Amino acid sequence: MLPIQVLQQIQQQYNWTGAIQSYPLNNGLINHTWKVVSAKANYILQAINTHVFPQPEKIDQNLQLLAKHFSRGNKNYLFVGPVSTDDGKTMVCINDVYYRVFPFIEGTYTHNVLTKPDEAFEAARQFGKFTASLTHFNARDLAITIPFFHHLSYRYWQFQHTWLCADEVLKKQARELANPISDQVHILKKFNYFIHKNTCLQRTMHHDAKISNVLFNEAGKGVTVIDLDTVMSGYFFSDMGDMMRTYLSPVGEEEKDISLIEVRKDFLQAISEGYLTNMESVLTAFEKEHLLFSGQIITYMQALRFLTDFLQNNRYYACSYPQQNLVRTANQLQLLKQIQNHPTGKQQLYFLE
Repeated sequence: MLPIQVLQQIQQQYNWTGAIQSYPLNNGLINHTWKVVSAKANYILQAINTHVFPQPEKIDQNLQLLAKHFSRGNKNYLFVGPVSTDDGKTMVCINDVYYRVFPFIEGTYTHNVLTKPDEAFEAARQFGKFTASLTHFNARDLAITIPFFHHLSYRYWQFQHTWLCADEVLKKQARELANPISDQVHILKKFNYFIHKNTCLQRTMHHDAKISNVLFNEAGKGVTVIDLDTVMSGYFFSDMGDMMRTYLSPVGEEEKDISLIEVRKDFLQAISEGYLTNMESVLTAFEKEHLLFSGQIITYMQALRFLTDFLQNNRYYACSYPQQNLVRTANQLQLLKQIQNHPTGKQQLYFLE
């Protein structure tokens, strides 16, 4: 619950008159979010998780840069940036907690679960539109809010280092999953080839392309993407890979029964077509040729992260039971296998050793 004293201080900062109320929204794994209803308008209030984002001022800096770009260069894009206080601040600190306020876009909603290929198409179209709209923005001007976030080489090194230092009891429990993790190291070689190829460009990527980060209107059409804290410079495989990882299977990463995990062909087609609606003319020929390998990179990386977190006593991801990160790891490894067994996953990709 949001303490009433905090809500009152925020009301003063933003000069909201009259009575206000706050309602908790479905919180994600990272930040806490509320809907605020005031006499003037409705807003989204969010508290930044400083464990994940230890330098929230970098997020604020990035959002200001994006807001400036869209106000000058692409006024037709609906950029949902933070609301300013009376003295021009777009982030306030109360009791060592950092808060932002966003406009509540009336007539829109979010999905927590995908049920139709059309929804996947619309989501992919919006993530593609976001990056395509920033083609003329210098992605290197963005601060790094989470270092090495989608850097597979780092995640693999992190796993190896953690394994060497981990408690023997935890290693014994994780050993059955560590072997298939090591068997997929060829994905790391492709990743390293991609990021060093001069036709694989750094762009402004969202880096968290789950379905709940897309606003839909009442007609079921995508409106825009939200939750921009992880927006950083990145590569073509980040958002496409995240969508493949989270959209393709009918069950999510918490599913224990791995026999239920599969690649839905119609969803894969929808993701590809939706993303290329806006990115066809943006991506290089090399990137388009290897676009569907994105799912292997991001799914493998997530399996690494879950197993690493288990070996670190579940420090990063919220867990309701001790073995949950092992379940998530097994889940992602099965999804990776299904992606690789799909006809598009069997295509031989040319890369230098």
